[in-house]
Amino acid sequence: MFKLEFSTTNAAFQDGDLPLSFEVARCLADVVDDVKSGLLRGTVIDANGNGVGRWELS
Repeated sequence: MFKLEFSTTNAAFQDGDLPLSFEVARCLADVVDDVKSGLLRGTVIDANGNGVGRWELS
């Protein structure tokens, strides 16, 4: 099972120059990299360095 949840309400997701989908995709790409490296759980970090959620692979 794979669980992923993160908030999109902070400043990193509200950048007027980029659509919300850009930061969501960036966060998802980071999670993909973590999974590929063998991690089983982690924190979703936004572009500003804030923890905005968690994920877990079991």
